[in-house]
Amino acid sequence: MKNIEKLKKASQNYVINNKENLTNEVLNYLKERIKKNKNEIEELIKIRKEKIEYEEILSIIESELKEESELKDYIDLKINEQKFLSMYIKMPVGVIAIEAYETREVIKYLIKAIKTRNAIAISDIEYDETNIKALIVLIIKEALKKYNIDENLIMILPYEECFYENFDETIYTYDEKGILKEPKIEKKNEEDKIYVYIEDKSLEKEARQNKNAEIIEGELYETIDVINNKKAKCAIIYTKDSKKAYNFINLVHSRNVFVNSSIENIEEKIETEDMLYEYRKIIIPIPQREIEKKNEDINTEMIIKKEENIFTKIFEFLKGLFN
Repeated sequence: MKNIEKLKKASQNYVINNKENLTNEVLNYLKERIKKNKNEIEELIKIRKEKIEYEEILSIIESELKEESELKDYIDLKINEQKFLSMYIKMPVGVIAIEAYETREVIKYLIKAIKTRNAIAISDIEYDETNIKALIVLIIKEALKKYNIDENLIMILPYEECFYENFDETIYTYDEKGILKEPKIEKKNEEDKIYVYIEDKSLEKEARQNKNAEIIEGELYETIDVINNKKAKCAIIYTKDSKKAYNFINLVHSRNVFVNSSIENIEEKIETEDMLYEYRKIIIPIPQREIEKKNEDINTEMIIKKEENIFTKIFEFLKGLFN
């Protein structure tokens, strides 16, 4: 399997894992592993004359633990006229190439893969399997495996083996003059495509009412790959399977991702300043029984409590629709 496919699979498996506090558990365990490997790390730093201290490596992890995760934060939550739940959710970009060689930057981004649930490959012009960066990768992979997270979530690859056109995003941390004060970002271009995925044939008539959309059918993950390879501006699934609907809205990299909803609800993209996340417009039906047990003037506060995990609630609604 090519490296890009390994990265993609690792990111997908991690994104759909909605276990509470998983990220902090992994980071805390990683912190302990770094401490237990202190002597080995310091010895390698000394032998290789690395320009980093052990305490700096520990500090990078501690900084990520202190910083609140923005993963799956949502804004503009509302109920539209058709009684569908609509919101923008901050999601990981997907598979990212980081052009970097400076040890602190490399370690920072490798740890951010855990935090953001992006798969990250470092494109390293100083690639070396025996330096401190390689040792930290091994320790991080051990932490990932401990929590049943695919270790291919992170990689350090020789610069010449990173083909940026295969990645969802490329981040450059240096140029010919040296380290950049602010990294430069190159994103995959969005195509002016609208996909309607008919997962359930019984919904075909409704799905085909979406004019100017390309109809696709087939296996779920193959379909998701087609949509993501094109970076479509909208993708809609017509299904009665709650798990497939849930995976679709988690894994499709489009700015509009809907379940059993028409293309008339497409909205413009909202940008985020964080280069490791992007906002996606998610629309799902609200189960009829949820509407019936409230009054006619239902609002978002009745449907979603502020402290609730948004994707836990979404999956609850999807099960209420189809199960």
